[in-house]
Amino acid sequence: MADNKTGAEPLYINRITRWADTSWAEKHHETLIAHVGKFRDTEQSRSLAKALSRCSYATLTAPALQIVNEDLDDDDPLGISAFVRDSVSIAAPCTAYAAKLLMTTARRYVTWCVRDMGWPLDAHTLWSPRAIDLYATTANQELTEGSRRNYRGQLMRVSEVLLPHDHPERPTPLSNRQTSAPYNPAEIAGFREWATSQLTPEKRDRAMTMLVLCAGAGLRPSEIPLVFPKHVVVDSSGIVITAPGEYPREVPLLAEWEEWMHALLERRPAEENLWGKVNRRTTNNLTSSFTENSFGNPPRADRLRHTWLVRHLEAGVPMKDLFRAAGVKKMQHLHLFFEYIELRDESDYRRIFRSEEQE
Repeated sequence: MADNKTGAEPLYINRITRWADTSWAEKHHETLIAHVGKFRDTEQSRSLAKALSRCSYATLTAPALQIVNEDLDDDDPLGISAFVRDSVSIAAPCTAYAAKLLMTTARRYVTWCVRDMGWPLDAHTLWSPRAIDLYATTANQELTEGSRRNYRGQLMRVSEVLLPHDHPERPTPLSNRQTSAPYNPAEIAGFREWATSQLTPEKRDRAMTMLVLCAGAGLRPSEIPLVFPKHVVVDSSGIVITAPGEYPREVPLLAEWEEWMHALLERRPAEENLWGKVNRRTTNNLTSSFTENSFGNPPRADRLRHTWLVRHLEAGVPMKDLFRAAGVKKMQHLHLFFEYIELRDESDYRRIFRSEEQE
């Protein structure tokens, strides 16, 4: 496919839509890796010539080959340029990355290895998953996590071609992801005081609504302005809130928040939502904007929802029912909530696992 303006082949011509079969590398990688950085200076044996014919310059398109050749550096006493050029020429035909992109990323990485870390210009060392993993998790900390993950993906693909036997391990996560901690009972009591101490009736009602819906029913902050009085059903068994929106569901309200819900229902007109009129083009950051301008020490709506989740996990609510009430089909970070749940004592632990209500 020619470039519309120049008629030349575009630079991404060597890209493919899926990873190519690199099983051949298992037979040839030792021959190749011993000569990385020296392909053009080494008298090629039959085995090396055969290996290169499968993966290297012979398979690069003309535009990709031009990029590789143009990126030479005559003033390069450490040999970094030739090492990067040879590595990319092997890997590029077997990746979904353009040669120019791989050249840039690989040069930055190899320079860090040799000049900053003092490592030898050895393919077994530099293209090992551990070396790449160390680079991704310690270097370029000023960049975003996404950028560092992209760099690692490109470098790992080169490594998979050169060192196919070295990839049984999963790389180190680039972030120690944590979830916002739930509030303890004392903090929740403090937030009750915060809500009732707001300076206007409207702000008091909004603060109460935020606490009731998030801490009492586990609603997402974005779902708060969607709840109208018609979504709240009061009967002899308590109160059930029908959460509208993208994740519709019915959620029983915790008993300790029922009194406040009754008060809100008495004050709010049936045609208005519990939160009140929203004078915004979007409901994004609705609760955070409110709490920033509130009086006192406010809670965060997401942590109120987490408080609700952890409370029900502690109570042993069946997981499928909890997912139903939370409006999720899976919870990727569920394990992070377990950090906030105390283990059972020995007797309770044994009783639970001995059997279900054995006589």
